[in-house]
Amino acid sequence: MSNELTTTALGTPSINDAALALFTPLEADMTALAAKYHNVAYDMTTTKGAKAARDARLELRESGRFAIQRLRDQTKGQLNDCKTVIETEATRLIAIVEPAEVAIDKQIKAHEQKLADEKAAKEKAEAERVQKHTEAIATIAGYSDKARGLPVERIEAGIAYVRGIDVSAAVFEEFADRAAAEKAATIGRLEQMAADRRSADAAEAQRQENERVAAELAAQQRKLDEQAAELARQRQALAPAPQAAPVAEPVAEPVAAPAAAPAPAPGAAARPAPAAMPQPAARAAAGAAPATEVDTDASVSLGQIKTLIAPLSIDAAGLEQLGFPPVATDKSKRLYRACDLPAIRDAMVQHLLQVDLGAKHADA
Repeated sequence: MSNELTTTALGTPSINDAALALFTPLEADMTALAAKYHNVAYDMTTTKGAKAARDARLELRESGRFAIQRLRDQTKGQLNDCKTVIETEATRLIAIVEPAEVAIDKQIKAHEQKLADEKAAKEKAEAERVQKHTEAIATIAGYSDKARGLPVERIEAGIAYVRGIDVSAAVFEEFADRAAAEKAATIGRLEQMAADRRSADAAEAQRQENERVAAELAAQQRKLDEQAAELARQRQALAPAPQAAPVAEPVAEPVAAPAAAPAPAPGAAARPAPAAMPQPAARAAAGAAPATEVDTDASVSLGQIKTLIAPLSIDAAGLEQLGFPPVATDKSKRLYRACDLPAIRDAMVQHLLQVDLGAKHADA
């Protein structure tokens, strides 16, 4: 066992060394006692030899092992009693130095917390910066989805807006290349959508125009059919009535032919032609016929009127004398209102009824 004592940081022996120092003087005694009885043999057959052996054992126990055990137990008891004393003294001494330690510890921890907060703030700011650029790029990409189904004017306005987005490094920093690529892709999608929308609008406009033209043609066809039906009705009305079968008459006695009428005097004036019927009068004369609902905007030409009254004939001057001047001209054609055909017919009949056939024959 070493006899050297270790010291604490304060320059005093340690408790362990102080306790072990109690056992250090006994080392020589134990060595001498062990050497005294080393390899000793006793004659246990004799009383003297047996007693000597018992005395030797007693000395080895009392002066050797038992002595060490008693010192050990005594030292341990003393050390156990020292625990309370040591704890109390240590607490007192700690109370002297601890406030200074706590103050410095607070400074250190406050600084460490500040560094941790600054680090967390930087990490948060960096995450927000990256998220801001990422969301801005996603917003650019989303404009094509928002434009679906919009009119071409709004799509073109969206293209102009996207073209104006600044994707330089001054705005998007290290994300500038990614933002520029997404901007170009979005413009491409929007331009394709605008082209598709223009094609669809043109097709829809053509479809509507086709429907409009078809409706107009159908309306015109209906009007032509109505006019044709009205002309057929008027032709039938102007057709001469069927002649009755001739009836046999009794033979009359021959009579002398009447004397020829004297020729008119050379100075006698010729009979004037029937005066032209004023247009209001002609229409009034025609008003006796029942009214028929016809298109007042429809027109017929002079040639069509001649076809209706064939084998009779009339010219524009004759119609004007009856009170029906042309309402319009189409190149060389003179046009009349189709709704006036019944009045024209009645005016012609009225004119024929006023003709003095006897005077005409005499003039001939």
